[in-house]
Amino acid sequence: MSDDTERAPKRGSRGHREYRPRLRGAEREKLRRQLAQEYNGGSIRELAARHNLSFGLTRLLLIEEDVELRSRGNRKAEQS
Repeated sequence: MSDDTERAPKRGSRGHREYRPRLRGAEREKLRRQLAQEYNGGSIRELAARHNLSFGLTRLLLIEEDVELRSRGNRKAEQS
């Protein structure tokens, strides 16, 4: 095998990903407050998608803001 041939990506490799910088300080606080306000009208998954965040980070930010998380389940069924 010569040095100029490209190597295939490793099995299971997802390729190059760009990661967002860590949220710190005032920017993190601002996002926590915004997520807490928006959580009343939506789900964690909806918030995560809207703000381009992972589910886990969105949930963590809500917990840091002392938001009482709803239990799992179908909210629409509860409203009927």
